Amino acid sequence: PVFEGIFEAAALAVEKGLATVKQADVITAKALKMGVGPFTAHNLAGGNPLPQHGLDEMHTKIMAWYKSPRLLDDQVKAGKPWETPGKGEVVEYSPGTYEAVSNRVMGAYFGMVCEIVESGIANIGDMEMAIDVGLVMAPPFELMNQIGVNRALELVQAYAKENPGFKVAGLLTKQAASGKPWKIPRVLREDKGNIAIVKIRRPKVLNALNTEVFEQLKEIFSAIQKDPKIKGAVLTGFGTRAFVSGADIQMLASQKTPEEAEAGCLRSQAVPNLIENLGKPVVCAMNGLAFGGGNELAMACTARIAARGQKVFVAQPEPRLGIIPGCGGTQRLPRLIGIEKAWAMLRSGNPISSARAKEFGLIQEEVEGDLIEAAIDWVRRISSGKAAVPTIPRGPISIPPKLPEVDIGHLSRKIDSLIQKTILEGAKMSLEEGLKLEARTFGECLLTQDMKIGMENFMKNGPKVNAGFVHH
Repeated sequence: PVFEGIFEAAALAVEKGLATVKQADVITAKALKMGVGPFTAHNLAGGNPLPQHGLDEMHTKIMAWYKSPRLLDDQVKAGKPWETPGKGEVVEYSPGTYEAVSNRVMGAYFGMVCEIVESGIANIGDMEMAIDVGLVMAPPFELMNQIGVNRALELVQAYAKENPGFKVAGLLTKQAASGKPWKIPRVLREDKGNIAIVKIRRPKVLNALNTEVFEQLKEIFSAIQKDPKIKGAVLTGFGTRAFVSGADIQMLASQKTPEEAEAGCLRSQAVPNLIENLGKPVVCAMNGLAFGGGNELAMACTARIAARGQKVFVAQPEPRLGIIPGCGGTQRLPRLIGIEKAWAMLRSGNPISSARAKEFGLIQEEVEGDLIEAAIDWVRRISSGKAAVPTIPRGPISIPPKLPEVDIGHLSRKIDSLIQKTILEGAKMSLEEGLKLEARTFGECLLTQDMKIGMENFMKNGPKVNAGFVHH
């Protein structure tokens, strides 16, 4: 009922004389970060009468506020499209008009989703993802956290006061009283017998890691560690395209000083360190590509398996952003596959296939069938001693007398020198000390011009446009 309810709220604002159809369309789209406004969406659906029928059904089955507005009844009866903004048309409105319409559509939006979650039909995580992906608009609980849960409650209460039959969910009142933001599940746990299945779910950003994800992973794996019923775990990602596409670029870009960046790395490293030292086997079921932090997270697991036939599978693309890996890549990759192979991967940022990853020893198996079932089988065999997997050396590792030449192309020579230093100096240390070195050196990247150039290029142009590094 969410889209229909947003349409109703916008239409009622027009009926009350708060805005024209065009104004309500663009204001609603802006306030809720929709791809197109509700009236435009109705036109694109061919003036479908389903919202009219649906709203009248919801009136009796969900809450009395839902009801096809007169504006919609008249339009369906006339069989005409709404007069919406043309391509490139700029619709003028005053700040007062924007506030009047946006407050009402947000109040209706927040009230509806809280009522749906309170009814038990969906949980917060499922509701958030369904709206984000299915309706292409601002996820509601994230938006409430951004404006403040108390402010969200005020908007809902004001809307309910003005619109008889509109419910204020106790769920929202309780959350506002707690003084805390909504906790939105980005990492899910489901136990299958004595094996915990942990899934990272941020599909719109290919399961990229951010502070929220790291915190939830830490919380979930800490609980798994203490749970006597659980013998091991499977770590995987949502969907088929990516296990984890890397660290969220906004999280990286928000770091302003070397000290802040170093501290951020150490916080992030705490999660793979926890997984590595869990005392129970953790098998990473790599359901898609694993770039940057995704591969770093996977390498901390006891074993790794992957869906077969992935041409672009694993990479440490950090030098393309003007940074070095900061979550263990420069230390675990050389220890896992050898310095020679890791040397090229870490310095070039180029990806390898799942077949090559198996050849390198980065993964234990390419799986044709059900990846999760295969991972569960690996956990059981490891925990029973029936399968042996190589462990990452905790001490120093030997450095070959000669390392392969690597063509780094357009990449920053300044950042490349930091990568080389971190690999070679870290190899002479314990893993624990090497990880601290990596965090410090990541902080040094903030002192370079090339980190700024790389980050700005990625945020502006995406990964396909090479940054114009100046090697300083």
